[in-house]
Amino acid sequence: MAKNKEKKDNAFYQAQLKKDRKGFWVRFLNVEKWIDRPLASIVVSLVFPTAITPNQLTVIAFIIGIGCAVLFALGSAGTVFWAAVLCEISLIFDCADGMLARARNTCSRFGSFFDLFLDRITDFSVILGVTIGFYRAGNGDKNRLILGLFIIGLYMLQVNLYYISNRFHETKNGESGEGRALGIFYVFIMGLLNRLDLILYGLLAETVLNLIYRVSHFLLTGWRSERQRLPL
Repeated sequence: MAKNKEKKDNAFYQAQLKKDRKGFWVRFLNVEKWIDRPLASIVVSLVFPTAITPNQLTVIAFIIGIGCAVLFALGSAGTVFWAAVLCEISLIFDCADGMLARARNTCSRFGSFFDLFLDRITDFSVILGVTIGFYRAGNGDKNRLILGLFIIGLYMLQVNLYYISNRFHETKNGESGEGRALGIFYVFIMGLLNRLDLILYGLLAETVLNLIYRVSHFLLTGWRSERQRLPL
């Protein structure tokens, strides 16, 4: 029974990972499709004959991401440049883990959630690193630190509302790979230009717009569902 359940779980997650989504990111700004996955396929071709597992690639992506956060936190032009490079490399390995799992037909529920688990820690660490680096580059300007911490708070609120909204709408596919890839690519470009300020301002704009959408969408769909429940 346990083996049958595991097979069903694996089949479900493979189907979800292969699901063809045709939203805005896929049509117009799918950085993941055109840049990250072609590079990730090279990583997969190199590790496929080896004993390296998809979860190990997930850990490698996480370690690179933490290194990126540390370099951002140092705040100098040189460290910010290499932090941007590591940020993109981390994403490439993050794409490669799922591709390797599908290539070997070893997709699992744990692997999917393990990836999401470490991704959220990485995202938080990178934003914190950018905040500290922005603060250090501004000679200890407290306003910069306050701005960065405020943006981190908005980001964490956005993540919470994202998962609550998915739970409310019984969304099976919780992936947000295209949007995350676009965000990291933006961090990559701004990091190469040594513009920590634009990284934070861009993230501020994204979180505010996303929160407005999440709250309004939740209230609207909730109101509609409640109306359907009310007797005529």
